[in-house]
Amino acid sequence: MQEISEAAGVSRGTLYRYFPSKDHVLAAAAEYDEQRFSAGADEVLAAVTEPEQRISAFLRYAFDFIRSHTARSLFESEPDFVLSYLLAYLPALRGELILRLGDALDEVPPVKRGDLDREQLADVIVRLFASSWIIPESDERTLVQSINRILQIADDQTADE
Repeated sequence: MQEISEAAGVSRGTLYRYFPSKDHVLAAAAEYDEQRFSAGADEVLAAVTEPEQRISAFLRYAFDFIRSHTARSLFESEPDFVLSYLLAYLPALRGELILRLGDALDEVPPVKRGDLDREQLADVIVRLFASSWIIPESDERTLVQSINRILQIADDQTADE
């Protein structure tokens, strides 16, 4: 709590007035983070309408969010918190992914062919998010391209690069 109060520029007493423990601080930060992720996803998805573009845009946004997240290093100092957060939040993320992408998921060839259903595809994507949080990619630039190839969807942004 001392480090948090110093970083925030407030006294420990003030910090304890709002947050009785470090776990409460981390939970509040996680809740804020969820809201920030959702708002950003809504903004990104509002700009595209085609199913494949929506999926690619969401994947790019989500993995960029993870890659650039300032708390990514928390896994080293607070692994129990990060793992419990991921276990609690990932089912909700799966639901949000299905809600936000909806019918676009049905257009992915493996779903269209019946090899996977929408929920299974969302589950695979969410598991990739979790593993990306814990184990940084060796080649961040091509991660979304690789996932798009696996899903057999085009990514107009990366095709132009």
